[in-house]
Amino acid sequence: MRWRVACLAAAIVVAAFSTWLLPGARGPWSRRRHHPNLLLISIDTLRPDHLGCYGYGAARTPTIDALAARGVRFADAVTVTPLTLPAHASLLTGTFPAYHGVRDNGGFYLPPELVTLAEILRGVGYRTAGFVGAFVLDSRWGLQQGFDLYADGFDLSQANGAAMDTIQHPANEVVDQALRWLDQKSDKPFFGWVHLYDPHAPYTAPQQVAAQFPPTLEGAYDAEIAWTDTQVGRLIDRLAQLRTLDETIVIIVGDHGESLGEHGEAQHGFFVYDAALRVPLIVAGLGLSTTVVRDQVRIVDVMPTTLDLMGVPVPAAVQGQSLRPALNGQHLELLAFGETWYPRYHYGWCELLAVRDGRYKFVLAPERELYDLQTDPRETRNLSSARPARADALERALLETLARIRRADAGTARQRIDRESEERLRALGYLSGQVGSRKPANRSCGDPKDKVELYNLLRLASDDSADGRIDEAIAKVTQVLAADDEVVEAHTMLGSLHLKAKRYGDAVDAYRRALALDPEYQRAAFDLAIAYKAMGRLDDARAGFERARQLDPRSGTAELELADIAMQKREFEVAAALLTKGLEQSANVPAYLVKLGECQIELKRYDEAEKRLREALEANPKIERAHYDLGVLYEARGSTDKAAAEYEAETALHGSYSASFNLAKLLSRAGRHTEAVARFREAVDANPEFGTGYLYLAKALLDAGNLAEAERAARTGLSAHPDPPMAPLGHYVLADVYSRLGRVRDADRELRAARALEKR
Repeated sequence: MRWRVACLAAAIVVAAFSTWLLPGARGPWSRRRHHPNLLLISIDTLRPDHLGCYGYGAARTPTIDALAARGVRFADAVTVTPLTLPAHASLLTGTFPAYHGVRDNGGFYLPPELVTLAEILRGVGYRTAGFVGAFVLDSRWGLQQGFDLYADGFDLSQANGAAMDTIQHPANEVVDQALRWLDQKSDKPFFGWVHLYDPHAPYTAPQQVAAQFPPTLEGAYDAEIAWTDTQVGRLIDRLAQLRTLDETIVIIVGDHGESLGEHGEAQHGFFVYDAALRVPLIVAGLGLSTTVVRDQVRIVDVMPTTLDLMGVPVPAAVQGQSLRPALNGQHLELLAFGETWYPRYHYGWCELLAVRDGRYKFVLAPERELYDLQTDPRETRNLSSARPARADALERALLETLARIRRADAGTARQRIDRESEERLRALGYLSGQVGSRKPANRSCGDPKDKVELYNLLRLASDDSADGRIDEAIAKVTQVLAADDEVVEAHTMLGSLHLKAKRYGDAVDAYRRALALDPEYQRAAFDLAIAYKAMGRLDDARAGFERARQLDPRSGTAELELADIAMQKREFEVAAALLTKGLEQSANVPAYLVKLGECQIELKRYDEAEKRLREALEANPKIERAHYDLGVLYEARGSTDKAAAEYEAETALHGSYSASFNLAKLLSRAGRHTEAVARFREAVDANPEFGTGYLYLAKALLDAGNLAEAERAARTGLSAHPDPPMAPLGHYVLADVYSRLGRVRDADRELRAARALEKR
């Protein structure tokens, strides 16, 4: 921590006394006596060999190509990992994953003691803002450090269980926000980071763009890149309109590439081949002349290069190197280090580590790999057996590099478990085997090369699940488990499929098997608790959510479930405390505000409840249940007109059967029976299993004199298992119907049935 303060202090001193002389006497940069702006544009999943400036003839990337034509293009840039969050952590801190500790998307957080590029530039007088297109870069993961504005704002209430990497903002919306910020007048120079996610799968460019490309996998990918290029163009055009382009350093960089079937991999994350590790890197602005740097460079070099060009000291902890010498024609000799822990964390197979010296690439795996990138750029011929001496030398270099860049305390510390809690968790399946095992590196594990077909089968199962083909998905997952019964992700996916199908016992069995393989797999622990909750085993679910919260204390998701259980148990003060804590760390703030509003209604703190619900609607005008809860609140206050308006709003937005039902009851009490009947019909049409709703409909039909339909509705409601206290109503309605029809014996039978239920 001391070095962090010292470096920031030094940077502030430089800002106060420096004349901001950028290198220019012998290089392409001119001397300036003011602070240059910085626009960093990271484009997700972008291969350099699909850009025009890197020689791809089918590309339609005029904006990026034009930037390369007036700046420096790095021909051989590589990332540290083919995963978005850890790659961006390296981009913004100049450190490798082994140092910053972020090894996967989700469940890892950038440590607050690490210094980001935004923190340094804000410390020397910049206004800073980040605009991100994917939830995997949400502020909850820690990348917001140093940004005055961090525009994420993902609506998780609409995610419906979607995978984290599918929750995104389209590029035009991200750029819209960035343009509004750029338009703000300020005496300060700016640092803006814009992250565009669109080239990431699924490839769904706007139709007018997609129509310009062939209907193939690569065509769809190229269309996404072309669409993204148009949005980069909007940013560059606005800088030109504002007359700040000449005073701005513009950097284009990919976080990782994309496999388009190479080595059997679709997309990225599983392997460390160049299809997913090579990225574009372009730096333009402030008089920089056209240059192509052909030496190997790394994504960790972007931060120190930027600071060096600006005359700002580079923190000692930064592991990348400034590329400024290359701009003056000097030769660089940098080792590139890459990794993916995705196979280990999700499937129990081996992690992959790679080192690249510019010509040769070595991959450390159960079966070692060595490639001559000069003669075999697609990495199809493994030379590790033919050239063992070179493979050995690169393996030593890899292990030495890893030892040098590793930070001793990187990673998330787990809380200790007391013996009583451990025994209970073990009995419920949340703990099996040795706590903290996390598939230790010395345990035998599968080589991802040998497992890629199983990996692809699970991806197909995921597609089936998303399209509602549950049985087909289960068949594929079962096929994977028949081949390898220790795939953690397969057991977890099987549990989720059974959960979707409401086969809760089967879901519990699958989740318990996943946790037997990896007791620290937070997702399996959380979903097991969801299954117990669906079964009505609230105490067992509560223990599971507490375990999930322990595994990931910063997640915030467990607090919402724990609060819901507390409310079901009518422990409203407990629920309020959990929700208040969750608000501090959850990305889904509107959902927490709604639940907290419900809690305050139960506690009869109506003013506080109204405030929270209005805050939720301000943050997300389409959030579910907020208008419904306001209707309940206004009913409690006796403001029936306001309550009716809120129920109407909830019904219009979400077709809520409960809002229609409550509105119908208000209309019925006001004597507006025809309108009440229509609303009760809305409620049961939206939820055909709503037995209590049918009984109220039957009473409203009776009041309207429609005896035949009242009888049918009452019979339907009684057969649909209504709330026990409401069941007598159905029999009373039937008794009244039969009495009016002169069927005395039937009426007497229904009266006796109603009274018998009331005595229970």
